Amino acid sequence: MSYFIRHFRDIADHAQCEAIQAAVWGAPFVVPVNMTITLQRHGGVAIGAFEPSPEGDRMIGFVIGFLSPTHHPGANRGLSHHSHIAAVLPDRQGRGIGEALKRAQAEAVRAQGLNLITWTYDPLEAKNARLNIGKLGCICRTYIRNAYGDMRDALNAGLPSDRFEVEWWLDRACVAGECRMANGHLAIRSDQPTMQIAIPSNFQALKRADSQAALRWRLETRARFEEAFAQGYVVADFALEGAYGIYTLRSLC
Repeated sequence: MSYFIRHFRDIADHAQCEAIQAAVWGAPFVVPVNMTITLQRHGGVAIGAFEPSPEGDRMIGFVIGFLSPTHHPGANRGLSHHSHIAAVLPDRQGRGIGEALKRAQAEAVRAQGLNLITWTYDPLEAKNARLNIGKLGCICRTYIRNAYGDMRDALNAGLPSDRFEVEWWLDRACVAGECRMANGHLAIRSDQPTMQIAIPSNFQALKRADSQAALRWRLETRARFEEAFAQGYVVADFALEGAYGIYTLRSLC
């Protein structure tokens, strides 16, 4: 499969983005064209992955975000980039497209002089955790209960919309067992005590099979993550191990 990545160029790109959202989440979840255009025109980033076609570039994935004030002291100019929504068509998932889009977004954010990207995701979604924490190297120390209220789309309906808000520090470096930002505001040592929290490897399948079990996972992991974050731990790694995904949490120095 051949594809390339570029910024959105015109209204047709935004319309394709809207169609991908409908394919991934189903009705009624869509960030409409007028909103994505506005975000891009006013400091936001809108990037797509495209397959070449004689009829025109066919979008197969995208990522969209916007400038945001932040309370994190290490953020350049008191600003971050909040990555609001990203998706890859279902039949194109599992091929590294999502990671390529996020890395292109990081380059665009660096070009704006910023060093922090944040976004939310469901902590029970192992595929997202593997990309965000395991591959990109994000950390998380913020748990938001029912972040978006009762959602009605196919992936989220039926459970509280709890979310991690992850931090992707673009100037974070790891050497000699210690991860530290260039300005020194965040440090995590690998020799500090760790905690592990397990999640199902396929939460959507579990939810379809047993909604009550899915709710128990939501509430039990919510309590564990909130307690860990209150004690100063941060999510620092993630790996799949058979039927489970395992988060590793470390304490801040």
